[in-house]
Amino acid sequence: MIPQKSGDTYIYKCPSCNYEEKSERSRGYRLSGKSSAENKVKTTSIVSEGRGAGRSQEEIEQEKEEFYEILLDLLSEEETGGEET
Repeated sequence: MIPQKSGDTYIYKCPSCNYEEKSERSRGYRLSGKSSAENKVKTTSIVSEGRGAGRSQEEIEQEKEEFYEILLDLLSEEETGGEET
């Protein structure tokens, strides 16, 4: 039975056979439920970075140096190319 509002009153209506029954309450319906502490589960998780977890500090520093070298090369090419124009 599904509650539906009909004017100022509520009725319960069966969706399969369309049987209707008047509700004794003038307001809608309310569902309530209680759960015990046994059903509640507390979880914890460990968050770690997937990137770089297996790399050493030396490898990270080497990659940074390579990145800066490439960046400086590109910037110097851009400056020299801009002066010629």
